[in-house]
Amino acid sequence: MEEKKRIYRKVESILKENPNRSSYIGEDDFVSLVKGGITINFHIKNTTLDIENIFRTVKRAQKIIKDKFDHNVEKIEIGIYDSKEELRQEGRSKSRYASWIAGIYDGKVRVITEKEGDELEALYIILTHEIIHLAIDEMSKGSCPFWIDEGLAVYLSQELSGQYRERLADAVEKDSFLPFETIENPLPADTEENIRQLAYAQCTSLVGYIIEIYKWDTIQSIISQSVRRTVKAILADKSLNYYLLEQAWKRWLRGKNE
Repeated sequence: MEEKKRIYRKVESILKENPNRSSYIGEDDFVSLVKGGITINFHIKNTTLDIENIFRTVKRAQKIIKDKFDHNVEKIEIGIYDSKEELRQEGRSKSRYASWIAGIYDGKVRVITEKEGDELEALYIILTHEIIHLAIDEMSKGSCPFWIDEGLAVYLSQELSGQYRERLADAVEKDSFLPFETIENPLPADTEENIRQLAYAQCTSLVGYIIEIYKWDTIQSIISQSVRRTVKAILADKSLNYYLLEQAWKRWLRGKNE
């Protein structure tokens, strides 16, 4: 043991087992991993991050998008931040970053993970969610209705939590859904929490209904056609409008809850 200490004495200041080791990095520890069109920017001193698994998550999201939409997302830039304050400083529009967000897509995928206490599984969900937003933005040139965009991002990244499912079940019981016109556009940043939860649950359920009844081709068609046509015109091609879609979805949803 003494021989080992003697040999490694000149690099002692950087050895992990040394409690008094020097950082040398300082506060500016944001680094980039770049490979095959994927760029991941992160704090190198955030030792809770599993960068290999994060990279695998990004590749998996690319495969989901290719399989479901036949679309290749060739360039993805991701920023992983330690706090909402840091994200707001780096983001394009501070007003967009509401207090409840854990991730956002604003031309780049930006997610937040605290150094302590956060579950890494949640980070993988958020990353997948925001990469789905990126893909839909590319395919629709930013014209996709919110209920499709947000519904797909949730549908393809996770199962709804119990709280969101309860919010939807309560809306079924009271017939108190949000009007489809309301969820055609993004929600204001100051939307009340119960309304926001219902909107996300409703969008996710509606997307699930369309996939089950009309299949993925219809989802693809809405996304691609939204570049040049309104969603109402696209639905009309299938002899649908928001009223008919809402009534059919409600019957389907009530059947699921029986």
